[in-house]
Amino acid sequence: MSDAVYGLAGALGGSLVTAAVAYWGPLHQQREVAKQAELQRSAELRRAEIEIEAARAQAEEARKHLRNQAEIGRLVDVRSTLRAWELVLDDAFLEMRISSTFDVDRFRETEQEAMAKGLRALDEVMHDDWYVVISYYGDPTYGPHLNLVESLKECGERIKALGLAGRLPSAEEQEELDELRDQIGHARGRMSEIIAERLDSIVT
Repeated sequence: MSDAVYGLAGALGGSLVTAAVAYWGPLHQQREVAKQAELQRSAELRRAEIEIEAARAQAEEARKHLRNQAEIGRLVDVRSTLRAWELVLDDAFLEMRISSTFDVDRFRETEQEAMAKGLRALDEVMHDDWYVVISYYGDPTYGPHLNLVESLKECGERIKALGLAGRLPSAEEQEELDELRDQIGHARGRMSEIIAERLDSIVT
């Protein structure tokens, strides 16, 4: 009798173990599959985030490059247009000395065009975070060495006055003009140094 009972108990125990394995085995496997799927989704999300961050960084770098290139162009325009304005005045000085007639109207037209280009270039560069340090706006804090625009304008006015008078400058006037032209050359040279420093900071 006891053997039968023990046998029945053993059979029942085996059945219970078998049933437990049959139930918990697939459940454990499902949980493991779900866990692996979640890990995979997390990894994919992280990769997507990294790719988005990289794309944003690349886009920002591209925008920065475009901004830098645009600023470089504006700075070069400032330097070249103001130099062109100065050359118009130099040519006028030379013409006054070697020619018996001086066409004031033609000079005025040429100078106005050169001036407009120079001032427009200065206006454009004012959109940048960095400003060309000149006395264009009459602010003395911009530095006394860069009264370039005012000096160019004054020089042009003196040339027109001499042209309208139909004569060459006197010795005193010539000395003043030479001094003014020296100021222009110094101011332009200093401004070119400042622009070169800014350009160097952009490309490095």
